[in-house]
Amino acid sequence: MSDTLEIRGTLFAPFVPAVAEPPTRLCIIVTGLLEGEEQMLATCSSQATGAPLPFRLHLDRNSLGDIAELTLEARCTAGIGEDAVLARTTQKVLITDVLQGIALELNLVAMDSAPVDPEKHPLPPTVIELTGLVSIPPELCQEVAYLDATLLVVQEDGHSTRYSSNLAEHSLYLKGESAPFSLFIDVATLPKDRPTKLHLGLYNLERNTIYAGNVLKNLDFSNPPDLSMIALRKPRR
Repeated sequence: MSDTLEIRGTLFAPFVPAVAEPPTRLCIIVTGLLEGEEQMLATCSSQATGAPLPFRLHLDRNSLGDIAELTLEARCTAGIGEDAVLARTTQKVLITDVLQGIALELNLVAMDSAPVDPEKHPLPPTVIELTGLVSIPPELCQEVAYLDATLLVVQEDGHSTRYSSNLAEHSLYLKGESAPFSLFIDVATLPKDRPTKLHLGLYNLERNTIYAGNVLKNLDFSNPPDLSMIALRKPRR
């Protein structure tokens, strides 16, 4: 039996505003009640110029305990914070349905403050999916941590710290020593004159400490690399 569960489906949005800064993002957050407290179990997000957008979330079986039901919250945002949320929806999903591999359709509902033109629908973007498998050496494994995979644009200064530098990401709550990830990339968001890199990291739950990581630079999306055996290593100090 695989140590990972997969939630897949399609995210529909009533509109995707054509704004350059801050870029529009479509995201999904999966939570569950673990030992009496709501725990984030997985997230994924992508910059987007259109919709619908496919998604694939991975969950670590070992971290789910006796959770029987998951909550999925999907959002369309332009910026950070509640004021940046343009559309959202929430859906409950049974673990039994996840085990059966039932594909989901999540339909975002526009917020009251968001202007919507009922005659104008977003166009489906051209999408590339990057999938990979990350392994963690035994000496770097943690009792519980977040495993993040983030596709970033390298800025002019060599950093990737801007909000707009994050093209796509996937994160899961992990107790094991390996896990897959999936990133869906809207081709229209890829920069034509800047390199990209895939940053992988194993973090504490506050995300202020990195236990292990790896970086893959200068990705060629016309010939995507083999990401099936990525090993994390101890971070440089």
